[in-house]
Amino acid sequence: MARFDDCLQVVLGFEGGYSHHEADRGGRTNWGITESTLKEARKRGIVGHSDIARLKTHEAAAIYEALYWVPSRADDMPEPLDLVVFDCAVNHGVGGAGRLLQQTVNAVMDADLVVDGIVGPATQRELMKALAVNRPEALALAMLAMRARYFVRIVEGNSSQRAFFWGWIRQRVANLIDKLRR
Repeated sequence: MARFDDCLQVVLGFEGGYSHHEADRGGRTNWGITESTLKEARKRGIVGHSDIARLKTHEAAAIYEALYWVPSRADDMPEPLDLVVFDCAVNHGVGGAGRLLQQTVNAVMDADLVVDGIVGPATQRELMKALAVNRPEALALAMLAMRARYFVRIVEGNSSQRAFFWGWIRQRVANLIDKLRR
């Protein structure tokens, strides 16, 4: 799980520690984990408490692996696409990451995937075709372009989210692009 650990460090750097911004639809968060996600993790036995303020990084790591890394199928993807998919799953939910990946594959390959957020056999087949003719970095960049468009749509649909827009673009998109270029 060395690759998960590497990707996790990037995501934790974006998320930081405890936060409670009044416009954040996730409410109180710690290490990017929302209170509702923490409650779900406790219910599943991933962590032993639901106190967001005392969430430790090793607990956040366990949550990220079980609820985002594995379900998003990031482990099945080459570097750096795995990082982009994982970060999208953390920020937009696993289904949101799946939809962005499907939209990207459809655009890059002129494919006709159903954009349902499920990275199942059809999505995996089309992704493998895309990777056969494109470098993983190119697909990751295309997905980040789709993500930037998605952030614009979020703000257009809910002006209260404007407070986060440039942070999303700088933190989530620009920083990931910089990481792809190294």
